[in-house]
This record gives sequence, C-alpha cells and structure tokens, in this order.
Amino acid sequence: MNPGAVFTEKYLRLMFKSLRDATPEEVMEELEHCRRENRRPVRVPRYFRGYFTEEKYTAETGFEMQVFKHEEPARSLSLSKGRPTRRLILYLHGGAFIYPPVFFHWRFLHDLCVRTHCDALLPVYPKSPEYDCEYSVKTLLKYYKNISESKQYDEIHLVGDSAGACLCLVLAQEAHKNGWQKPMTTTLLSPCVDLSHTKEKEMLALQDRDGMLQYDRIVILNAIWQGRLSATHPWVSPVFGDFSGVDGLSVYYGSDEILKSDDLFLKETYEKAGKTGRFLEYEGMFHTFAMFPIPNGFKATKKIAAFIKEGRL
Repeated sequence: MNPGAVFTEKYLRLMFKSLRDATPEEVMEELEHCRRENRRPVRVPRYFRGYFTEEKYTAETGFEMQVFKHEEPARSLSLSKGRPTRRLILYLHGGAFIYPPVFFHWRFLHDLCVRTHCDALLPVYPKSPEYDCEYSVKTLLKYYKNISESKQYDEIHLVGDSAGACLCLVLAQEAHKNGWQKPMTTTLLSPCVDLSHTKEKEMLALQDRDGMLQYDRIVILNAIWQGRLSATHPWVSPVFGDFSGVDGLSVYYGSDEILKSDDLFLKETYEKAGKTGRFLEYEGMFHTFAMFPIPNGFKATKKIAAFIKEGRL
C-alpha cells in the first residue's frame, strides 16, 4: 500500500474515533448540533462547484429539499435507438441519518459520473432528529415518483452508502410496489438494513475490529430515526421488505465493520427470495471504504462504474 493510502486510512480512523467512543450524553449533544446544522443550506465543496448545480424540490410533505445535479454532456450513444441514452445515478448519501453530505460523498459521486458518463442527482433528504424515517421516506418517494413520471431517463441507477444505502433499498422496493420506473441497478455501500438489530450478537463480536462505528451509538440513533414505525417496518429495516422486484443488486462492505452482519443477513434474505446479487467483502476494510480515495476504494469504484455501464450482474 502506498504512503498516501496509509495516511488516508489512518486519518479516517482517527476522524471517526471520537464518534465511535462517544458516551450517550455526547451522542445527544451531537444530535442537537446536527439539528441546528441541518437547518442551514448545504454548500458544494469549493473543488466541485463547477460540476454540481443546485435546484429545489418542495415535497408534498412540505419539506423544501436541496437537490444537486451533476450533468454529463458527453453521453454514450444507444445504437438501438439512434440517440444518446439518458442514464441517471440517484445518489443517497450516508451519515447515520443525521449528517449532511461531506467532501468524500461529493468526490465519490463525481468520480462515478466521470467513469460512467451518467447524470447524477444528490438530494439532501430530511434528517433526524428533526424528522423521522416516515417523513423522510415519504419525501424521497414523492421525489422518485416525479423522476419516474417525467420519463426523462432511460435508466435509473440507485447508489447509496450506509444510511443512504438503506434508503436506496427502500426506494427500489417501493418503485416495484407502486409500478414506477424500476432502477436498473441498486448499489449499496456498507448498508444498514436491519434497525431491529437481529444480528446483535454477530455485530458485537466485530466491535473490537471496527474503528469507526460503535454499536451502542447506532442503537440510540436508529431508535430516534425509527420514530413511530416498528423496527421491522420495511421503511425502517428494508431487509424485511419485498425483494420480488429488486434486481441488479450489488453490495460492497468491509470485513472489519459491525454492519458486515447486516450485509450478510441481506445476502441471506435476498437469496432466499430467489434472487442473485453481487455481495463483495473486502478483507481488512472499514465502513463505507468504497467511497474513499484508497486503493480498495478505487478498485470498488471501478467495479461499480462497470456494473452501472453494463446494467446487469
């Protein structure tokens, strides 16, 4: 591994250490801080301002959502239709359901757009603790429905990390259920898909190896996000949802993260539904490693881009 990658990994582990070791009191302080921060507009990092433009979307829930668009002018030609194929990456960023997108989200999405020649949309969806799962999902479903009904894109590809990956899986299930345009592919990076923590024992067994996530902190944040819904409601924990219409699923996760248990549970459930997906575990890697500028992150991004361009497993 080159020195830059070693430094990056050490920096990331140090950056997340304070969150991993937070006490319950510190978690509540963090939530109140996030409540204030999420009321402020999100700004694109300076380096990426020439690539993303902002638009507004007011949902029927009343939430005014910022949406950032990355438009690719050079699209690949569809020989069968004799015109450029409009392909969209709808990217839902992670952050424990409480954080806005950070620099690494913008970097990863920009890299993915350059590699795939797709347009991309990054909606800044409603966050906890001000809003709960039900409100946020309803907002995103209305937004997805509008994209579907506009018929602007020939292909929709869902991509998300961590909390955003959970929401991507909800969208994929609901698109089929409601008869909307189905995503051609759904790519999940270290998704949290079971907020009822069915695999608690397995998660705790991995705790000492996880330098970023703390189980007790996850439980607190998930309970607040859950709101009035049951922990096993498909909007809260999509691993318990309907997979009959969810095709083209790929999941990337690290061997050293506690959410590996969620991802293996998802693999088991998906295959029991008679589906074939791609579940890729990277040895020694941490939570959402695929979106960071490290060797395994670049390798995963190349695979994700190829998967989107092929549109199938």
